[in-house]
Formats: sequence, C-alpha cells, structure tokens
Amino acid sequence: MLGYHVPRDDSTFQLSKKDKTYIDLSLAFVPSAITNDLTVLVDIRAINNAIKNIIMFMPGEVPFNRNIGSVVNSYLFDMPDEATASGISDEIRRAILFCEPRVSFRPPNPEELTGAAYMNDSPRVAGELFNQDDLGVFVNPLIESGGFEVTVKYRITGTNQIVRVQEILTPTR
Repeated sequence: MLGYHVPRDDSTFQLSKKDKTYIDLSLAFVPSAITNDLTVLVDIRAINNAIKNIIMFMPGEVPFNRNIGSVVNSYLFDMPDEATASGISDEIRRAILFCEPRVSFRPPNPEELTGAAYMNDSPRVAGELFNQDDLGVFVNPLIESGGFEVTVKYRITGTNQIVRVQEILTPTR
C-alpha cells in the first residue's frame, strides 16, 4: 500500500468550485505604479474592456484576426433617432456574441439565481429603457449632442453574475 490515509468520516471532505479568473492586459500599455510592469485587468474589468474594444475596433483593425470588431462607427454619423439606435443595438449585440465568448445575454436559470448574483448600480426608475432583469444591448439616441447612450447588460458565462456597462458614443468631429 502507498500510505494514503483515508478518513473514515465522510464529513471531513468538502467540495468547492473555484471561480474562473479572466485576465487581460490593458491596451494603454502604461506601467503599473506598484509593480512597474504592464497593467493587468482582472475579471469584470477585463471583460468590460474587451467589450469596449470590440465595439470601437473596425473589422480588420486587429492584427491577425480580421473578424474582431464592429461597424458601429459608421452609424455614428447618421441621424440620432430610434431607427439608428436599433441598428447600433443589433450591431453591438452581434459583435459581442461573435467575438466575446465570456459574455452571455441569456438569463440564468431561476434555481441558480440569488439576490447577491446581481451587480446592479441603480434600481429601476420610471422611464428607464429596460427592466432590472433584462439582459441585452440598449441604445438611447441623444438628439441634442448627436450621440448615443449605450447600455450593455450581460451575464458572465458560467456564473450568475450580471454586469451593466454604460458608454456614450459620439461621432468624432
């Protein structure tokens, strides 16, 4: 026998699931003040940064992978109305689902859902574009500034964690 000790009481064993950690490098390439090394983005910050890059990059801009990106920039010079907002929403959703496997717009199963699973930075307000539990891409035209307010609410794949990201997209003049 190899000398393994097997406890007789099964209550001494505990199984636990380790959460995945997502790590990306910041594209700013600014050294960290603490380590003097490249800045590392972890978990939600890494995914949010990747989503922002997917939205802002045009297809063909990423070296060695011409499929990453979206054509959202071409919509920014159109009239800021509901039709253009719908086109932007569809394009952002398509780009995220195609390019970012860590994101899902499918809600978690009800038995998986707990109150702590939501990272919500604002309660439901009258006149808000979406319900608190809706996942997806929501675009609101900003007529006076000529831009669009984009809210992406997604679930991290493999978890119950729901994240909401908001950006204002404006044409460069």
